[in-house]
Amino acid sequence: MLRKIFKRTSKKAIRVSRGGLVLKEPLGRFGKTLLVIGFVALLFTPLLPLAVKGSTFLNDTPEFCVSCHQMKKEYRNWSHSAHRHWAVCADCHVSQRSLVTKLSGKVRDGLNHGYAYVFDTAPDPIRIKRHAAETVMENCLRCHGELVSKFPDHGRKCWDCHRGMPHGY
Repeated sequence: MLRKIFKRTSKKAIRVSRGGLVLKEPLGRFGKTLLVIGFVALLFTPLLPLAVKGSTFLNDTPEFCVSCHQMKKEYRNWSHSAHRHWAVCADCHVSQRSLVTKLSGKVRDGLNHGYAYVFDTAPDPIRIKRHAAETVMENCLRCHGELVSKFPDHGRKCWDCHRGMPHGY
């Protein structure tokens, strides 16, 4: 038989068995949810590197990018350009400064593009945003910087003159 011993510790009574063991209350809904999340995280954490590597490999392909209908024209034009031999979408559209900036850019863009795809909010025709334009310009200069260093900088973007590179309009 259990007896109740009431001790004042933050408005809760502590139940103690005859043998002196403290009896705890069963887990509430929050506790159970937290326990399940912890178990799932523990179970899938070792698989995370494989998922990251697989998704990075998969979404580095132009075929992945063209899976959105808005990109069909850009893909068709890129596939007939000189860039198709050495540059895929991510080489131009994702920052290449470091592995951290590349992965964080892919995550940010992936979340934005995934949202636009699921909720069908992507504009048609698609237009590049300011941050993405800065990234593309940075990557143009990464590959072609020595060539363009001979030209005066008038604050223009590469595509102001090279409208059709690499996937024309």
